Amino acid sequence: MESVMNNPLLRRIAASAIAFLLLFYVGYQIYRSHHTGIQTETAAYFTASDSVMVSGIAVRDEALLKGGDGGVIDYVLSAGDKVAKGGTVAEIYSSAQQVAARHEMETVNSEINQLEALQSPGDTYAASPDSLDEQIHRQISEMAGQTVAGSFLSLTQSREDLQYLLNERQIITGKVTDFSSRLKNLQAKLDELKKQAGAALGKIVSPASGYFISSTDGLETAIDFTKVQGLTCDQIQTALGAKAAAGGSPGKISKDYEWYFVFNVSSGQATGFRQLADGGTVSLQFPFVSNLTVPASVAAVNQSGSDSPAAVILECNYMNSELADIRKETAQVVVHQYTGIRISQKSLHFETVSKTTKDEKGKAKTVKKEVSGVYILHGNQISFRQVVPLYSTDDYVICDPNPSSDGLMTDETLKLHDEVVVEGTDLYDGKVVQ
Repeated sequence: MESVMNNPLLRRIAASAIAFLLLFYVGYQIYRSHHTGIQTETAAYFTASDSVMVSGIAVRDEALLKGGDGGVIDYVLSAGDKVAKGGTVAEIYSSAQQVAARHEMETVNSEINQLEALQSPGDTYAASPDSLDEQIHRQISEMAGQTVAGSFLSLTQSREDLQYLLNERQIITGKVTDFSSRLKNLQAKLDELKKQAGAALGKIVSPASGYFISSTDGLETAIDFTKVQGLTCDQIQTALGAKAAAGGSPGKISKDYEWYFVFNVSSGQATGFRQLADGGTVSLQFPFVSNLTVPASVAAVNQSGSDSPAAVILECNYMNSELADIRKETAQVVVHQYTGIRISQKSLHFETVSKTTKDEKGKAKTVKKEVSGVYILHGNQISFRQVVPLYSTDDYVICDPNPSSDGLMTDETLKLHDEVVVEGTDLYDGKVVQ
């Protein structure tokens, strides 16, 4: 053993190894002093939703329309239009040709009204080609947007507006002096269409005031409207399983402006709805029907036990042509919406913080409390700031941007645009970063 230690070669190797280790240690300490490993992200506002996807059924107080047998029905209302009791819903003609002539009369009448307006002196003569060109391009873009969005009901009016602008441009650019010849032809065509249209055999009137719905599905009485708020999970499930069938009625009237959307949820999902059962509101979205968000109030949450599924009854008072036709539908129900400052879960820490306060007698006292918070990098200094979480997921936390100062243990809370530390070691309040 002694001969080995006296070996010059081995002594040099051992000395070199020790020197290398010392050099590595010194280098590591220098690296640590100059490289903190701290990474930050900027705090920003964010809105998150707590929502649930459900399959539900629309419940309305509906009255079926009567009449129209033995004739061709021409509706004068669109789905979702309001109508008074006794108001005309449709007219009845003996043939489809009469109905077609009536519709063409409306188109011709509209063009006549446009051209007569252009014949009258007014704003037309003060318009310029450049301003009209801008309006025409804007109108074409609007029509393209309506087409992409599927808003075909709006296209008829947009087409008439575009036609008016094009005709107006012809006048102010001198392409035409007037539309007398065109008006004469249109009037002759209108007289001929009146003969073809003839008179209606009769009409269909509304039995009650409400919203007009042009279709029937045989499920109008699947759920008793007067007992909707007492529905159970089994009753809703039975209604969802009932088969729809087109009826012989020409349509129906939703008598009340209020209607309901009902569905079942799990016991865990029921908690959020129960918290809103006393007039709380949610938002309904029907992704396969419309991009519209419909406000609704929680009318009832019926649950046989805390571990049982719950029947949720939402009350709505908004109606349009798309909503008027829904019966069984998939919906996304936004139960809560949270807006605040978003931070990464990686940046959240729990620290014990001391705070000096005064009691009722004005005597100073120190309070210690563990709070959630984040480390903020300001310049080259790190500070700890308490946060008040509003909502969290596995990836992020939404924090209250304006929490009450009474509940804060730190002088400040998280603010918009703060540089929040998401990665770093040996973090503490007041640390100076090189």
